[in-house]
Amino acid sequence: MRNRIAKITPFYRELDTFLRISPAKIVLYLSLIFAIELHTIWIAPGSGTFYYGVLFIILLHHYLLDAEDPNRDQLLLLSAIPLMRILSMAMPVGLVSPLYRYPMVGIPVFTAIILMVKQTQISWKDLGVRLPEIKRSENFWESLLIALSGIPLGIIGYYFGNPISLVSTGTPAEVITAAIIVLIFIGVLEEIVFRGLLLHTLIRSFGRMGIVLSSAIYLLLFASSGSIGLVVLMGFVSLLYSWHALESRSILAVTVSHSLMLGGMLIFYPLIF
Repeated sequence: MRNRIAKITPFYRELDTFLRISPAKIVLYLSLIFAIELHTIWIAPGSGTFYYGVLFIILLHHYLLDAEDPNRDQLLLLSAIPLMRILSMAMPVGLVSPLYRYPMVGIPVFTAIILMVKQTQISWKDLGVRLPEIKRSENFWESLLIALSGIPLGIIGYYFGNPISLVSTGTPAEVITAAIIVLIFIGVLEEIVFRGLLLHTLIRSFGRMGIVLSSAIYLLLFASSGSIGLVVLMGFVSLLYSWHALESRSILAVTVSHSLMLGGMLIFYPLIF
């Protein structure tokens, strides 16, 4: 019996070593996200749901098998990206108006994020859901400028992106409804995912290089727009938002900026111009 145990023990040690979370494994998962996104955009548009589904399952199994690793929560947080892409691709959003596509995807993603944070026991403050740190007056003005930067960024994005308007009649009720949806299901949700979960995970593994990596994934999601200008803009926006979220330890200002930018692009500028 002891001989059998002695033979099995090295196997589990090797398995534990193989599963141990490392920066190299995080890079591997990021590379798979890049590969799936590029394959979906340029080769087989209908394949993204399947490949992201496989990646999502792999991440969850890795998380469950590596129960002793204190860093395994990074896998669960990272799984928010493929989950969001699965829902955005698989949901029958073409059956509803553009205005209600965002809640269709956003509600289940929000639910999953709440469960992930509860499971990993990470504080919401660690994800930036807090007021920014104001140690000097410069910090206040910096946060204010970041928040208001969404207005000019939205004008530039509208010029490059030519987005589909979320409003058709322009009535006050429709505009208010659209503004609330943009705030909650684009501004708040995307900042929690990209400047909260993803940035938190990558900063732990790569330090400030995590800003570049998270921004690269974010801009890749806009590659399907076919607008190089929009992709470059969103890359700059993500670098700016990630830097400020890291410096201020808060996603408040970047959420306001993001909401103003997308609100202008999708609601107000189509009505004005």
